[in-house]
Amino acid sequence: MRLELLAPAGDMKSFEAALACGADAVYLGLDDFNARMKAENFSKDNIESVVKRAHFYGVKVFVTVNTILQNQEFKSLISLVKACVLAKVDAFLVQDLGVAYVLKSLFPGVLLHASTQLGVHNLYGAKVAEKLGFSRVVLSREAKLEDIKAIRENTNLEIEYFVQGALCVAFSGNCYMSSKEQGASGNRGLCKQLCRLPYVAGYEKDGKFEKAGEGYLLSARDLSLACDMQALIDAGVTSFKIEGRLRREGYVAQAVSVYRKILDRIEAGERNAQPTAEDKDRLKASFSRGEYLERAYLAPGTPFVIEKRFNSHIGRRIGVVKKVVPFKDGLYEVYIESSHSLSRGDGLKFFAGETEKASLGVGDPKAVGKNLYSFVTKTAVKAGYTVNLTLDSVSEGEALAVTRTVPVALKVRAICGEPLEVRAEANVNGKEIVFSAQSENALEKATNKPTEASEIATQCSKVADSGFEVLDIVVDADGVFLPKSVANSVRRDALAGLKEAIIACNEQEITAVPVENAEERLEALAQGEEYDFADCERLNRVEQEASGVIVKKGERVLLAPADYSAKSLVRMLETLDLCGKDAVLQLPIIANGEDMKILEDMLSKCGIKTLVSENIYGLYFADKGYKVIAGAGHNVANRFAVECLKSLGAVAYAESIEYAQDGRLALPRVETESEIPLMTFAHCPFKTIYGNPCDKCSFRRGLTVRRERHEYTVRRVRLSQCYFGLFAKEK
Repeated sequence: MRLELLAPAGDMKSFEAALACGADAVYLGLDDFNARMKAENFSKDNIESVVKRAHFYGVKVFVTVNTILQNQEFKSLISLVKACVLAKVDAFLVQDLGVAYVLKSLFPGVLLHASTQLGVHNLYGAKVAEKLGFSRVVLSREAKLEDIKAIRENTNLEIEYFVQGALCVAFSGNCYMSSKEQGASGNRGLCKQLCRLPYVAGYEKDGKFEKAGEGYLLSARDLSLACDMQALIDAGVTSFKIEGRLRREGYVAQAVSVYRKILDRIEAGERNAQPTAEDKDRLKASFSRGEYLERAYLAPGTPFVIEKRFNSHIGRRIGVVKKVVPFKDGLYEVYIESSHSLSRGDGLKFFAGETEKASLGVGDPKAVGKNLYSFVTKTAVKAGYTVNLTLDSVSEGEALAVTRTVPVALKVRAICGEPLEVRAEANVNGKEIVFSAQSENALEKATNKPTEASEIATQCSKVADSGFEVLDIVVDADGVFLPKSVANSVRRDALAGLKEAIIACNEQEITAVPVENAEERLEALAQGEEYDFADCERLNRVEQEASGVIVKKGERVLLAPADYSAKSLVRMLETLDLCGKDAVLQLPIIANGEDMKILEDMLSKCGIKTLVSENIYGLYFADKGYKVIAGAGHNVANRFAVECLKSLGAVAYAESIEYAQDGRLALPRVETESEIPLMTFAHCPFKTIYGNPCDKCSFRRGLTVRRERHEYTVRRVRLSQCYFGLFAKEK
């Protein structure tokens, strides 16, 4: 498969920028059911024209329906997807298992991509996704390089991976802070980004709070894997995804342009092609929160992820304010010593140390010396402030000025007594596409001066904004008179016909169709046995250490150890006087390939046969002979998701902590005496606070994180590496 550059399109301007700058595919959302509801997005009314425009250039369109749905919303979903399928959308990104189940049932031939919100990050999760009929997985950002290789080698799935843009601090799909505190669910595209606010961390001691650190303790740095593209390619990634459906079109243009160059160089044979210094500057000026993460979670262990000094775009450092002179009427003339040649429209931010003091757009700068510029502004800044570039107007303007065309060759036949014929030819993925158009009437011999072949060539090469570029034209003429209006009309018809033929060629492998009466057939997809919620099973949860817990005879206990190891789990069973068949083990939300080896060793030694799965990978254990209960981490909020879980071998489920659902069900429900982490981390908060590497571990139980009136506790889970949960603190 050809390497694919996948760009975000939050609005029409970003869509056009992505096309022009060389994206191979774009992903976008419509008015409903997408994880970026704050973007301008697209609609059922314009999706067909958007898709046709993309397909003309051979660019694929992926539509996001990657939120969690409730029962009553599925009829609206069917209407939206039907419009997209009829528009020949290439694929849909899906999080909700119920949505996947319904789309596969009602739209034969549909291609589904597992959204990063579904949380696929290891081989078992990928195998379940493949079993469900997904053709591609958008791996979670926490996926390790070795796990990417394992997925490539052991499945037929396409692998998509984020390479540029904002990084969610929590494991995607399992962040509930915004939902619980403000009723705005990230799983519904409404995240309030509470992670970007300032926090204080510390410990309670003798009734007092001892501060250990403060700042933007949950605000992750932005991702940039431009230097690591070859490693991702070698691991099996084929689609390289740029985050940013809430970003400006200038950001999209810059990011697509940089990654297009890198991929083109690699495909031309330049192994391990690297971004230039200029490329890095362009990316940082378009959007960056401090230094980029250039490896993220790819390597073993827990990385340094947080930028606790800044929570927004700070660009790149370019200079310092040398002096500020009062100008007139409340204006100031600012002199900046800068390595960057200031231009009108540049965006600047000013800092005193690490504190942002001001931001402004440059008006009319003047070069007043070597690397010295001045401009007039009403914003009061001070000499000594450092200056960052947050918008490079020249570079961004150049990126946005790029146009994309389809090369075409024309053959024009202008012979007396015959209609004018324009034959247009284009090459689409090695296939010659041809369309000919003719005038209504035959051409007449010129009575005076005939129309020269060069004149005909000039007239027929005027393609205007058709999207074509004439690279070659051959004219066969024998002294006719050719009115310009006739030449223009036939040329337009030839190019319009060729455009339709190109679009049809690029859509010929799209086979999805809606079944007849899809809305009516929806009900038949969930006709399972009805269970009485009052009789649902209750699992009593034991977290961390098992000491002091009394288990009643016959009671089933859900074990959630802090240390996932065979030794630790056997000790818990002995302490609770349980045998394996009386216990249920809760699988961790995140488990990389090395963690899976530990989990399977545990299970082989402890005798436990019932598991609570909190991520798609856990459902794979149903095929290995275990009873699997789908836990709250699966975000089950509709009966179709329950049907899907049943098809995968789950024996029961716990509903979403965000949304209660009703209706006939295919599985019994369970309840657990459990707290759910508001966020789950694959990075180490203690590294953030203390700056120590793992060999100088600074973990200490009881860490409290505060924001205004909100308090949280941090708990650690250990496997081959450490994971952490952020829990609402009990008052």
